[in-house]
Amino acid sequence: MKKPKEEIDDQQWFNDQFKNALTRFDASHGPDVPELRQFEAFVDRHKQETKKKLLKELMLLWAAACFIFAVMVWIIDRNWVWFAILQAVVAATGIGYASLTFGLRKVRGWKS
Repeated sequence: MKKPKEEIDDQQWFNDQFKNALTRFDASHGPDVPELRQFEAFVDRHKQETKKKLLKELMLLWAAACFIFAVMVWIIDRNWVWFAILQAVVAATGIGYASLTFGLRKVRGWKS
């Protein structure tokens, strides 16, 4: 489909050539809109699943924190030197990880 030689507005030419076909296509492939009750049930179900997931993750976080705290209390009760060594190693590891993650970021240009 070539445009005619005379000057015609692009939008007008597009409408003349494709508008009816596109309108039929859109009508036949329109999205199904769910009913309000179905949509509300879907949202409620998603909220419940999200709450369960977040509660599970929070409980795992608290369990890990309690375990770490118990180990730290046990180590401090056994030997102060090992406690100090463990604290220094954890601090050095955290600083190293943070410096590798955030310190070495370079702005890279687009390679063409």
